[in-house]
Amino acid sequence: MKKLIFGLMGLFLALAVQAQHETLFSNARLSGAFGGPIVEMGIGDARDMTTAVGGGGGLVFRNFFLGAYGVGSIDYDRLIEEEDIEEIELGHGGIWLGYTLAPHRVLHLYTSARLGWGGIGIDVTDNSPFPDDTDNVFVVTPEVGVELNVTKWFRVAGTVGYRFIDGVETGRGYRADDFSGTLANLTFRFGWFGWHRG
Repeated sequence: MKKLIFGLMGLFLALAVQAQHETLFSNARLSGAFGGPIVEMGIGDARDMTTAVGGGGGLVFRNFFLGAYGVGSIDYDRLIEEEDIEEIELGHGGIWLGYTLAPHRVLHLYTSARLGWGGIGIDVTDNSPFPDDTDNVFVVTPEVGVELNVTKWFRVAGTVGYRFIDGVETGRGYRADDFSGTLANLTFRFGWFGWHRG
């Protein structure tokens, strides 16, 4: 009886090990990882938007990447109308998704979307190190452009995107449109991107 029980347990264990559930990432093969700085500059109607800087990193799965980012910008001087306001800041971070078409080519299509959460802080002239008025905001920044393979471990992407902001309720008359707009982006990626063609 013991032999039968152990035999059935062994058979069940072997079948359990062989059976694999199909999942969203079951066929995704990790081919690299990267990190680097991000620079955003307002263009067109948004040319007065403050330049934002930050950084991010991620894991590369063939043509796709998945990672995280953080970006901040300070001194929205064009929005300051009240004399007691010293500075307006925007900071956000979250998930970073991207896709590159034919990444083995020297110049190729690059797209990404950053989905994040953060805050708009308004500092008044009271010498406090913390913002006096803060709004929690949701930020989505899709972009499309081209990426240049400078070396095997360094890539530069130049893109055009749009920053969508939701949740601005400062009580000082500012709107989401004041912080949303068209952007020119520079992304520097340092890391390992794999040797595949795709």
